[in-house]
Amino acid sequence: MVVIYCQFDRLKLIQHAPAQQLVLVMAKNLNFHFDNHGIPRARGKQSERLLMSFLESDVQGSEFICHDLMNDITAVEEGSVDSREFIGNAFCVNITPEGVTIVSNVDDAAEPEPTAQSDAHTNSGIESEYKTSLKHFSEVLADWEAFILDEEDPIDDSLHV
Repeated sequence: MVVIYCQFDRLKLIQHAPAQQLVLVMAKNLNFHFDNHGIPRARGKQSERLLMSFLESDVQGSEFICHDLMNDITAVEEGSVDSREFIGNAFCVNITPEGVTIVSNVDDAAEPEPTAQSDAHTNSGIESEYKTSLKHFSEVLADWEAFILDEEDPIDDSLHV
């Protein structure tokens, strides 16, 4: 295994030799990678599966959504607004001075059709609500944004160890 440290804070690249797949190891044990189809994927602790699913399904590869959410956090922190809400494909995010709440928009009674990629998005084993601090959510968004923006050239030759 080769470890490559990048220019981002709290970020390192790990290259697994057999698959030659790059995995970004982020703060607080979050792992971001691109699947075989070039789709950004997030993995983390079981307690944060809803957050990881939110990144994959609602933020996806959009730096604009990251910026909008980070601007919403700033506005709430500065007190210029009481709260902000983001309604995405599968989740609703409520940002208040007390923190961030992510709620699944998926109907618990509906049974989704099983697919190869659906394991992270089904409700089995995933809470329907996730709460975290403004700081943690902001850090995760910043890491996700750094990851998706670095998609074009994940390894800079000057960074090789």
